[in-house]
Amino acid sequence: MRMSLITAASLSALLLAACAPANEQPAGDAAVAPVETEAVHDDHAGMHGDDMGTEADAPVDRGIIAGTLALVEGSVLVPPAGRDVTAGFGTFAAGARAVTITGAEAPFAQAVELHTHEMSADGKMAMRKVETFTVPANGDHSLTRGGDHLMFFGVQPDSLTPGTAVTVTVRVQFEDGTTEDVELPMTVAARD
Repeated sequence: MRMSLITAASLSALLLAACAPANEQPAGDAAVAPVETEAVHDDHAGMHGDDMGTEADAPVDRGIIAGTLALVEGSVLVPPAGRDVTAGFGTFAAGARAVTITGAEAPFAQAVELHTHEMSADGKMAMRKVETFTVPANGDHSLTRGGDHLMFFGVQPDSLTPGTAVTVTVRVQFEDGTTEDVELPMTVAARD
């Protein structure tokens, strides 16, 4: 079976506009941190590629999930010229145990954050940091343009070449409170 990702749709005037910080308090087992502020910044506009959109979810081939967590069709975009921020997409797929993703790191970036998009109170699409993503047992969690995604900050110049493979280490927590670091492959993708 094939895993679905986003099919790009034209971007309207609601192009993402912000990275608003999330609360610094520890997250619960599967909680997403609430929005700390409605402040909108344009520091990271355009980091997700030129298009946002959604596609109907297709099931992941469960036969490929051999361990705790997989990242199906994971990709990280080359940052725009002169910028050191970019985004990553794909589909997290869990094995027999549910997992909560609590963080990530990558050798090509100074920091990696979990982010989402939401409509702000003033009617603008806003990006904000969240504390966790939850992947149900034998289930999936999509990382998409215009939805949940990984943000990479302080990306080293020339460290991402289209078509090459990179590794991201994801920290997961299980329902019993134990944790594990899982190395996941991603492919570097050129911007559309």
